[in-house]
Amino acid sequence: MNHRNFIIVSTVVLFLVVGIVAGLALYSGLTVNASIPDLPRAVRYLPADSHAVFGMNVQKFVKSPIFARFEEKHGEQIGKDLAEFTARTGVDPRKDIDYVVAAGKPGAERGGNGVVIAVGRFSTAAITNFINAHASPIRVDYKHATVYMIPEKEGSAVEKGLAFLTDSEIALGDLESLKAVLDVREDPAKGIGSNAALAPLLDALNPDEMFWFAGDPSTVLSRAPKNTPLGGGLNTIKQVYGTLNLTDAVSGKISVTATDKEAAGKLADIARGLVALGQLAGDRAPEIAELMKGIAVTQDLEKNTVLLSVNFPFELIERLEHARPPVELPDK
Repeated sequence: MNHRNFIIVSTVVLFLVVGIVAGLALYSGLTVNASIPDLPRAVRYLPADSHAVFGMNVQKFVKSPIFARFEEKHGEQIGKDLAEFTARTGVDPRKDIDYVVAAGKPGAERGGNGVVIAVGRFSTAAITNFINAHASPIRVDYKHATVYMIPEKEGSAVEKGLAFLTDSEIALGDLESLKAVLDVREDPAKGIGSNAALAPLLDALNPDEMFWFAGDPSTVLSRAPKNTPLGGGLNTIKQVYGTLNLTDAVSGKISVTATDKEAAGKLADIARGLVALGQLAGDRAPEIAELMKGIAVTQDLEKNTVLLSVNFPFELIERLEHARPPVELPDK
């Protein structure tokens, strides 16, 4: 592998760790009904065996300068489809969806199972009519609810569906995950509050953050290739959680907890090395070098934790999007 490609691969691996949940796209000293007081009620519907949990404060995102830029750039492109969707369902995602939460876990054969719950103001009748007008859903009655499984366009697969939890909460996902959420609705003891690893992380999160995530990536990372810059160090990661806000800047904090102090030290050293490696790309990729300068790596020895703080101007993302590819360097 040449020097330029190694820098790019290393940078991608670093952000894989930073963003892992992830995605997505986590056992036992808590009482069964551990509270998650500040996050949306929908979080409590997430199953206890989830490996990763994600949340998005939709209204905070919609009111951000970042969304304004997106709407200015793509508004005409999406306007017609959005107008039709709103007219038919009575739902304007920009105004009627307040929060989105999601959870997932890896599967044995497929990529995994997961569910997304939207919180807002919905018309059950209008949405049901919209579904019936655009597909031939398969109705599955389960735990005092109806799950509408939506066939793919060619009609050969039925993998995703929708269920109304309440007038203000809609769940979307595969049938197994939707049934798990309905199980939790009937019996809260089966919810995420009984997950002794994830519940404390969720308790520590601020619902006003634009994006947040928490997870136990051990199952996913155990399948990761060992011939990466992080090598076997991936297997020492126990928990990952963090937040991200997009305003005029991209800012966030990601906490990675390792199995012990030595493992945390190795992860911190590797992360610092990858940041330094990215900064070395200054002549060939100044945007990447500038982005790396916005990442700080610290270590909490008492908690076996590595903390990554991210802060750089959002316009850097736009510059990266339009940046010319770096000049290819000869192999060493």
